[in-house]
Amino acid sequence: MAKYYNFDLPEGERFTPSAERVAAIAKLLPAEPFALGPVITDREAWCTWQEHQIGQDILKDARENAALPDPDYTDTEFLNCLETKDVTNINLILRDIRHRLTYFLLSEAIYDQGEFLKPIETHARLMGQLSTWMHPNNDLGLKNFKHEGFDNDLASCHSALNFALVHHILGPRLSPDFRAFLFDEVQQRFFSPIRQRIEAGSDLDWWLVAKHNWNSVNLSCCAHAAVAMLPRIEDRAWWLAAIEPLVANYIDGYADDGLCPEGVGYWYFGFIHFISLAEILRIASAGTIDLLDTPKVRRIARFPDRAEIQPGLFPAFSDCHLDAKLGTWARIWLDNRKHSPPDKLAQPAPNNLDPFEGIRGQFADEILLWMFQTRSPMQPWHRPPESSLRDWFEPSSFLICRTASASPRRFAATFLGGNNGVNHSHNDLGTFTVILDGKALIYDPGVEVYSMRTFSEQRYDSQLLNSYGHPVPRIGGQLQQPGSDHQALTLFTEFSDNVDRMPLDLRGAYDCPTLRKLQREFIFDRSGNGSLTIIDTVEFSEPTEYESALITSGEVTVMEQSLRFADGATAISIEFSADSTPLQVSRDTINQPPHPTRVAIATSEKILTLTLRLVIQPA
Repeated sequence: MAKYYNFDLPEGERFTPSAERVAAIAKLLPAEPFALGPVITDREAWCTWQEHQIGQDILKDARENAALPDPDYTDTEFLNCLETKDVTNINLILRDIRHRLTYFLLSEAIYDQGEFLKPIETHARLMGQLSTWMHPNNDLGLKNFKHEGFDNDLASCHSALNFALVHHILGPRLSPDFRAFLFDEVQQRFFSPIRQRIEAGSDLDWWLVAKHNWNSVNLSCCAHAAVAMLPRIEDRAWWLAAIEPLVANYIDGYADDGLCPEGVGYWYFGFIHFISLAEILRIASAGTIDLLDTPKVRRIARFPDRAEIQPGLFPAFSDCHLDAKLGTWARIWLDNRKHSPPDKLAQPAPNNLDPFEGIRGQFADEILLWMFQTRSPMQPWHRPPESSLRDWFEPSSFLICRTASASPRRFAATFLGGNNGVNHSHNDLGTFTVILDGKALIYDPGVEVYSMRTFSEQRYDSQLLNSYGHPVPRIGGQLQQPGSDHQALTLFTEFSDNVDRMPLDLRGAYDCPTLRKLQREFIFDRSGNGSLTIIDTVEFSEPTEYESALITSGEVTVMEQSLRFADGATAISIEFSADSTPLQVSRDTINQPPHPTRVAIATSEKILTLTLRLVIQPA
């Protein structure tokens, strides 16, 4: 697993924005600091939400949290995390603090009764006592804890954003002393170290050039904190001018087809912050800078629509949760953003579409976007879901196949090639899933519970992250290898209304000296209730063990030449056969939650050649 390090720029190269660009943006900026939502004294804007269900839900949540004990976040807990090598508790604490501050802030702004000013100050002062805002997993050498430097990560950037929004939106209701405290904390821990490094071109935070969610998330926090908190217009313009070109790295991390290699969960996390950054830049520039107005970004924005296998069910490749929930507002953002027309296919949403559904409550700017930066927040538009036979993400070698809408059963399958070196990658080349009537019966078990090992050199010790926990072959007892050099090449594709066919060359996924050929062919047939055939063709230079696997959380029944996987009344049958080679079936339980069953289909002896066929269909 690659480690992330700060870096120096070559002599004479800087990310410092030009004076001309800073001056140009300064001319466009509002005269005073601003945010996605208005200052609390704009009662007409905030009172709109007092009778709305979201406003009442926010108030209820804030009161429930205010009645609970304060989060136990101290330097002692930080050090304990490193000593025990367990991030479980501190991850819960950090989410709790972000959630509380978000809902305290929004409740106070909506209702303006002073009810949450004290809890807000208590939580902020608690954060001020910490030696560092960094997550322990990103400060293993205690550099930041010992104040030997000020790096920034996701945790520290979110803390800076929260402080800045409280400082700006609730400013007129805060004491001068507390407001000064908020500013000084962010200046010392966040603004000063990041800007000094950019201007010096040395010890730069690595995420400035990362091609994944850290880039968009942290740059968005920088932009929002700057425009909301910095009093000088020149300083606000400097930050926006510096951020504007750097966020291109995030977009570069996507294939041209818009697929997020980190999975839909990280699409949501990264892209909501990209939306937030895009909108603050659009406001700041009076509409002249619009990061969302490019063909590629629009494809990225629509990625979940194409990736939805069946309603509410998404692929779980990379570090994605099986039950990934995406905020509705983000999926329909392009059709609702202020001063921008909806897509030509969009229409008024049904009354039961709740744009706030799926919001996690971790980030105030996410909620502020829908409240104040849409054309009509109470009357959203959306593009009705399409029922396509397939979605083929060619640059990413990812295929989704579905039966026709008129089919008696909703049968679908996915197939993944590519390489084992994408961000949050699992070793899963050739993995496939089978979905019947909304239930995944052969599946990718998704992300593990994060630990300090997850992003270390021991990442692939995990059965959920290595290929043991995926429905892919094991060759001579060996698993797939990590890294972008280990690839599965798409040999060709044949797509029609009746049958989709796609073979992969999987040799590159393994370091097995006896392996001469390993092809996996995926054949999706839409006739009848639908079926999927998987054919593995193998050749070795000397006799070698071969094993394929199926991963399921369903009830498994083993018969002589077939299997049955069931989830309640929904079931599939899997017929397996090999050319003149005896096969044996065994079962194992993956040793991490959700503890799926691994059903192995293996040759009973070492072989030179093999054609293994699986025929899967509704039972």
